[in-house]
Amino acid sequence: MSLNFVDEARPNTFEFETSALIKASGFREYDARWWFGQVAPELNLIGVQALGMGLGTLIRRVGAGPDIVTGHDFRSYSLGIKLALVSGLMAAGARVR
Repeated sequence: MSLNFVDEARPNTFEFETSALIKASGFREYDARWWFGQVAPELNLIGVQALGMGLGTLIRRVGAGPDIVTGHDFRSYSLGIKLALVSGLMAAGARVR
C-alpha cells in the first residue's frame, strides 16, 4: 500500500481525504498528541491507519507481537480513531484483541 504523507491539509479537500495527515510535531519524547477534528486538524483517519501499520510492523520486528490489545475512551471520535488504528495494525499482521 502506497501512501502520500502530508504535514498539513484542510478538511473537506481531496488531499485531506486521500493522504495520511500526520503532523510531525505530534510526536513527543514520551507520548504522541494531535488535534483531531478541529478547525486545523493535525491527524486524519488515514494517518491513524498509517500509524497502526507502522506500530504493528515495529512490534512484529522486535518480537513483541503479534497480539495487541486496544481500547478507547468516551469521546465521540474515539471509536473511529480506534477502528482506523486497528485496521492499520491488522494490515501489519497484528492480532488485535
